[in-house]
Amino acid sequence: MKNVYNDCKEFLFHHCKYVRPDPRKYSTTDNLTIIPIQREAYFLVLNKYLNKGDCVLDVGFGLGYGLTILSISASEVTGIDVDKKCIEYCQDTLIGRNPKVLCLKHYDGYHIPFSDNNFDLVTCIDVLEHVENYEIFLAELMRVSKKGVFISTPNRRPEYTNKDGSPKNYWHLREWSFDELSQILERYGNVDWNFINGPNDRPFTISSSVQASTMALSPFIRKV
Repeated sequence: MKNVYNDCKEFLFHHCKYVRPDPRKYSTTDNLTIIPIQREAYFLVLNKYLNKGDCVLDVGFGLGYGLTILSISASEVTGIDVDKKCIEYCQDTLIGRNPKVLCLKHYDGYHIPFSDNNFDLVTCIDVLEHVENYEIFLAELMRVSKKGVFISTPNRRPEYTNKDGSPKNYWHLREWSFDELSQILERYGNVDWNFINGPNDRPFTISSSVQASTMALSPFIRKV
């Protein structure tokens, strides 16, 4: 018998812009693809903020390639994610293969299961745009770091924004311009700004000021 309920969901998904999927159902493992601009952000952390021997926490590690990049200089790397599928995937691909990746944990998206100042550095690449209460989330990132937190999130650009101001990427709850994000982050520490510029499929350039081609806002928030 025809499933009318599923047919209705399918129709709404494809024809009604106001119907958005539940962000909690998003999984990086649905598409096992390395995102070039994410990789660029991890290399920016590695080359500018990560000191040899640092202990690092990567929040929202996804497919885990950022953990591997961070482990080039870090003494040990820990990852946490809300997505149990990612944890299962990386348990098979990283744990026992990369000796610096010590621990992968599931968490609820807000309460990081580690003590204050537990890590030298915290990284959070392409996660903030998925978080509903970003203020609680940012405070938690800062709490567990000693030196500070590196964040990378999409720059809000007209071609990726709907007329109502919502992101065209329907898994994103929101995206920010530089001015908007700057006003938020200055409450958490001293912000060192970086901008990743260029087409989505590279090549990229890194600048200290926002450009017409800026695709990602990649600040480092220094703990005070």
